Amino acid sequence: MLRPCRNSFKVPLLAALPILAACSTAAPPALQQARTNYQAAQQDPQLSKQAAVPLYEANQLLQRAERVWNQEGDRDEVRHLGYMVDRKIELAREQAQQKTAEAQARELSNQAQKLAAERAREADNAQRLAHQRALEAQQAQQQQQLHAREAEQARVQAEQARRESLEQARAAKEAQQRNKKLQQELSELKARQTERGYELTLEGVLFEFDRAALKPGAVRSLMPLVNFLRENPDQTISIEGHTDSLGSDAYNRDLSERRAEAVRDFLVQNGIDPERITARGLGEAYPVASNTTEAGRQQNRRVNIIIQSNEQERTAQQRVR
Repeated sequence: MLRPCRNSFKVPLLAALPILAACSTAAPPALQQARTNYQAAQQDPQLSKQAAVPLYEANQLLQRAERVWNQEGDRDEVRHLGYMVDRKIELAREQAQQKTAEAQARELSNQAQKLAAERAREADNAQRLAHQRALEAQQAQQQQQLHAREAEQARVQAEQARRESLEQARAAKEAQQRNKKLQQELSELKARQTERGYELTLEGVLFEFDRAALKPGAVRSLMPLVNFLRENPDQTISIEGHTDSLGSDAYNRDLSERRAEAVRDFLVQNGIDPERITARGLGEAYPVASNTTEAGRQQNRRVNIIIQSNEQERTAQQRVR
């Protein structure tokens, strides 16, 4: 391809021929060498497999050198880019050699480990064989003693198995009794099993009207829950405060949240890890009865406690959102 000469003065046709010849020279040796080196590297499967990144970078630099030469004819820049292509190819070869050497080292290490393990097995087998022969040589003399030891060992094992069986039966009975007691306590709190876990509804008797502080009688209602959480440290609970529709939505949400926090503070003061408890106020958003009557409003003024596992808690929170 003929390239435009940078000398723009006018000359006769015969005098211009040397200039045109100079402008149409072939690509610089650096670019030709870079092409040759990249083609050779591209055909090397080890480079494509072990050094794909530097080989890709060499290709990008080569394409850039081609554009500079075709568009600008800048020999210095092309020479520099050709040098960079060669360096990237050298880097790719070094990286491929390093990875190959590492793979070979790993293979040698694996072989050495296998050989060591095989020799260890052979030594162990030889030791067991020697021990077995020694036992066989002494078997006649020690037969009676061996029988006596085996009988004693069997007796000890039988006694140990009997004690373990009794201990397991006692533990199972105690666990059953504890579970029965907890079920009774939850039943007394009117707990019901739902898809979110066991749900307890604490109605307005726990609080004074329009107040968030727990009444003294609330302690007796909440202690079974405290005992349950102490004996089941993997359980978490969610406390949800609710109100009736009297008052503004913002006020009701604040009151319900303070009531839920009051229950949470009571549990924490009785030794329950606060990380196991979430408390929030839902205000008047989730009534369970009509707010047009005093009886319905009293049912809506409540605190719900959901006893659940961590997975159930996450599912319940996503449902409310």
